[in-house]
Amino acid sequence: MDYKYHCRPCPREIRDRCIQECNQSPSVKMMMRRAFDAGTDTQEMWRRLQMNCLRVRMDEQAAMPRSSLLGRRLRKEPEAAAASVEALEEIKKAPPPPPPATPVPSREPIRKPTPPPAEVRQERKAEAPPVRYCLALQNGKHRVGLPENGEIVLGRFDSATNVTPDVDLSYDDRESLAISRRHARVVAREGRHEIEDMGSTNGTRVNRIRLRIGQKVRLRPGDRVGLGYCEFIYIPIPEVKSSPRDPFPQAHLWVTYTGQRFPLPAWGEVIVGRSDLSVGFTPDVDLSQAEDAAYVVARRHAKIVARSGRHYLEDLGSANGTKVNGTQIKLNELRMLDLGDHIWLGGCVLVYDMELPD
Repeated sequence: MDYKYHCRPCPREIRDRCIQECNQSPSVKMMMRRAFDAGTDTQEMWRRLQMNCLRVRMDEQAAMPRSSLLGRRLRKEPEAAAASVEALEEIKKAPPPPPPATPVPSREPIRKPTPPPAEVRQERKAEAPPVRYCLALQNGKHRVGLPENGEIVLGRFDSATNVTPDVDLSYDDRESLAISRRHARVVAREGRHEIEDMGSTNGTRVNRIRLRIGQKVRLRPGDRVGLGYCEFIYIPIPEVKSSPRDPFPQAHLWVTYTGQRFPLPAWGEVIVGRSDLSVGFTPDVDLSQAEDAAYVVARRHAKIVARSGRHYLEDLGSANGTKVNGTQIKLNELRMLDLGDHIWLGGCVLVYDMELPD
């Protein structure tokens, strides 16, 4: 579709005002802002914003004809016309202005001097997006995305005591059963991570050195973290790149209690919950097969909104709530999902991830 102004190169303050004045719900407006920030905006969003484009309205106001002297005379405004004529006569009688003085050359430089190479490197470093890290399971596909701030607890789900950690390692530990219910904790501050053992039976190791209870160790790229018989490596999360020729890879939800996978669409909405045959309801992502972990999931627990390959999570007013990487999601909040994010549905944990090429 041919638009006079495109929304993507439009100045941010004008685009935000168009989004604010468009006839959409607050959640859709928030999703639009996040899509423009992430570069995943679509022509459908442009179509909605073009209905009330601020720049088009400004052009229409500028093109409106202004009242001329002849028009004022035709509208029987002789006094205003006479005043205008008198003002012109006074201007003609006034003496000519003195010639302008010779301009003094400015001593200020025309352009800002080039900063030293060290400052250039610092500016580029400040503009670069922060690098997210994860704990990637060796010989497996489980990727635990770590938050930039806050903390998450790693362990296993226990239906007898209703212990529900932020990261459930039940399926990874199904053969050895060496993971404790609350095994270890990762504390994040400004993108830096420390790991701490929480009194687990089989211990927590960093580079094969067992931690004492309560001891915190700073993680560095390449560190190997052992929880029971599961070994993870602390590495950056790969960046997802897309283009019109190479769209986003296939995204999926992985149930950490059973290993079940659910592919996600690139466009549309998906309801995540638990089926109830008594009322004839079955959600798009049915977690009924998650055995004991399914009892903490509401029938309509959460919704995933897909736009151009990116996915956003929204809680639907569930009784036990929804968390992402240990942080509670507020009602009507749309949270964009990233690789390795762990979605906590009252205790049943899902992993959002993509099949990336090697």
